[in-house]
Amino acid sequence: MPLLADDFRTRVRSNLTEARARRDAVRELAADASADVVVDAFDGVRGALDDCRGYVGLFSAVHPDREVRKAAEELEQELVAFESELTLDAGLYQRLASVDRAACSDDERRRLLEHSLRDYRRSGIDRDEATRERVRALQEELVLIGQTFDRNIVEGGRELKISDGPAGLAGLPEDYIAAHPPGDDGAVTITTDAPDLQPFLLYAERADLREQLYAVVQHRAHPENAPVLTQLLEKRHELAGVLGYESWAKYATEVLMVRDPDTARDFVEGIAERARPAADIEYAELLEEKRKDHPDATVVNEFEWSYWVERLKKSRFGFDSQAVRPYFAYEQVEDGILRLTEALYGVEIARVEDPEAWHDDVRTFEVREGGQAVARFFFDMFPREGKFKHAAMFDVRRGKPGHSLPEAALVCNFPQPKSGDPGLLLHSQVTTFFHEVGHLLHFLFAGGQRFDRFSGIECEWDFVEVPSQLYEEWAWDPAVLARFAHHHETGEVIPVELVEKLRSAEEYGKALGVTRQMVFARLSLACYEQDPSGLDIDQLVLDLKRRMSPLSVSVEGHLTSSFGHLHGYSAIYYTYMWSLVISKDLWQVFRDAPFDMNLARKYRASVLAPGGARDAGDLVRDFLGREYSMEGWEDWLAS
Repeated sequence: MPLLADDFRTRVRSNLTEARARRDAVRELAADASADVVVDAFDGVRGALDDCRGYVGLFSAVHPDREVRKAAEELEQELVAFESELTLDAGLYQRLASVDRAACSDDERRRLLEHSLRDYRRSGIDRDEATRERVRALQEELVLIGQTFDRNIVEGGRELKISDGPAGLAGLPEDYIAAHPPGDDGAVTITTDAPDLQPFLLYAERADLREQLYAVVQHRAHPENAPVLTQLLEKRHELAGVLGYESWAKYATEVLMVRDPDTARDFVEGIAERARPAADIEYAELLEEKRKDHPDATVVNEFEWSYWVERLKKSRFGFDSQAVRPYFAYEQVEDGILRLTEALYGVEIARVEDPEAWHDDVRTFEVREGGQAVARFFFDMFPREGKFKHAAMFDVRRGKPGHSLPEAALVCNFPQPKSGDPGLLLHSQVTTFFHEVGHLLHFLFAGGQRFDRFSGIECEWDFVEVPSQLYEEWAWDPAVLARFAHHHETGEVIPVELVEKLRSAEEYGKALGVTRQMVFARLSLACYEQDPSGLDIDQLVLDLKRRMSPLSVSVEGHLTSSFGHLHGYSAIYYTYMWSLVISKDLWQVFRDAPFDMNLARKYRASVLAPGGARDAGDLVRDFLGREYSMEGWEDWLAS
């Protein structure tokens, strides 16, 4: 039976009632209650929401019923309001602060106490009542602003009408052309959704159409999100100031591996400086390639760089990224990644029937060990109207020992298999699949701990991408691909020679890719490390692109209106590259033994399973036996 919006409201509000009852019980604990009793009871307050909070975030992004999505947004506001109550509850704080740290019976409880008191300090608990009320109001405002920003991106897709019909699709794969028949007016419609956009910018021969589509992309969610983003920046800056911080960037980085925005900025600028010489070489080579068709060309534009990278791969490496697509039918890729995961971690992954799945496309799986279910996850992998437009892992339930299993959902937008069309993926989409499964495994293996505070992905946020980026490495290994990359028509295993070409070709242009990523990383810091009043954000984007990347910017637009990470990641988009440095170092251990079960299980126990119970730097040090270094990343950039 389909989920009804009112039933969803009732379910979540019941959990909120239980959480409030647990909060009141903590306040009423006897003065002589042991440290362990107080800490455990405090952790249980938020634990009461485990059955619902993940579904609220997930359903607001993916549920096919608009009314359920709207209910989820309302409930998210109520959950944040309750979180504000907790973080500004002086009585609860005083009860926790009265606990003697030394009286806790183990290090994990001591850590939970320390982190909870730290979070209280960061919430403004020591401020006067008027200040605390302003904090509460700002937090609630920011939820509404963030929801609007995200919703506008989902609903703010654009499209390009090609009046030339199928002739405008010259250069694109046959299955792409077949999937875009002309309408009654003879025109072909291309949307800004990833399955339409990425192949068009890679393969379409018509430069004018690529430029037009790129211009359309630059106006997604604009002008709707321009004032919303301004509000988001201003309110976060105000909140940081109320809490005693110079900027939101200082507030956001304080509890991360990086510790402060100055270190993050130095990291971003340092990475960009390391990558720039190689990026300049790549740019010159792309310009040379472009001049084969356009002898008078003087620049390579941002909108066309992926097209010329693809062209150069063909001429230099004899490689066409379309050549590997027949080996990457969706069903084979899904099954191959799941079977690899089983082999590495000694688990069984079985698909199960789930009458409560929110859409017919959703697939439900159980993770089993010793015949017992230990986790559950969902795949919602294909585009549809009103659904989240990118790729992400959504945590659904952290799980409680003896009560519930950890649950998570992968939400992607891959080509959907249909009759006569197996849903062929680009290799870049295969790596995205591995990436998101890396997040999934991190969450599930770290789930179900005794303390809700440390269960799931509760590590420092600039470590979050390490497991996902590390799992991408398996997507390049010939022996791994041989397990599932079979030609969808002939059954032929993908040839080793083709994989070697794939690696050489697909990694071409990575220095330019790094500089582009650093533009985004520097943008997110710049937006949040200063007072945003009077900030010309479109000019900021242009200035950063022109300073940090050799590519020419010929299409001006409003990129930030659809740059969702400015909400979700705020100042810390640098974390993708920070994590990549660590993951490249970890891969040095796995590189010569990608199927080593003992090594994979050591990694699971040392890095994944602890969740937030230890600092990320300590987890990496335990696994490597040393501090991590940049050597692996530098080798990758130079290779």
